[in-house]
Amino acid sequence: MKRFYSTAAIVIIFLFPAISANAKHALAHIDNIDVTIIRAGEEPNGLAWEKLKTQINNKLNKAGIKVFSPEPGVTYKSSIWPELKICVCLLKLEQSQQYVFHIQTLLAKNIYVSALRQKADVWKTKPIMQAVPVENTPAKVTEVALEQVDGFIEAWRAVNPKGVQFTDANQVAIRQKESPQPPAKAAATKYLYVASKNSEVFHKPECASAKRITPENLVYYKTREDAINDGKRPCKMCKP
Repeated sequence: MKRFYSTAAIVIIFLFPAISANAKHALAHIDNIDVTIIRAGEEPNGLAWEKLKTQINNKLNKAGIKVFSPEPGVTYKSSIWPELKICVCLLKLEQSQQYVFHIQTLLAKNIYVSALRQKADVWKTKPIMQAVPVENTPAKVTEVALEQVDGFIEAWRAVNPKGVQFTDANQVAIRQKESPQPPAKAAATKYLYVASKNSEVFHKPECASAKRITPENLVYYKTREDAINDGKRPCKMCKP
């Protein structure tokens, strides 16, 4: 699944919207993540985007944050996981043989409003803008991008100490307020599959594991395809 994007309008990166959020709420209970590099402008030779993304993925995986990887043969409408977006904007200054680059890393998460799921930027790093010689640009862009990912990991570790879990207010509080989930028994007649919002697995409603899911964490699906497209995999016990 190719997740690199380019755009002709350099100004787009500078106008990226972001919602300021308390780090405890924005980064709490993240253990899976999707990574996207968004780039704009004229790019110098030698910028290895695939290599940079691999380095980012390795850093996240080593820190204990699993990078989302699509299953072969499965088509996904959109990722359910939080999305780490590394936004890189490049502008070449012909006369001085320099590049000006702007880099900012943002975290986008799902929020629920009136039963509709939308992604919004809930956390961001301080943007970095520098001018460097053309020949030094690939190395410097890579260095700054990786430093920002290190900053994200450091902030994530501060909020997610081992053995401690926090409630994600961005998703749970809004969903409870705007669209309370139906009782599990009533939902069983309408929805064929259930899952926990904190789990990668979906179940049949009568599954023993499904019955242990607390009401505030329940997510419902009408079809297997809906569950798979939401990033879930079938339970090995009830085999939905």
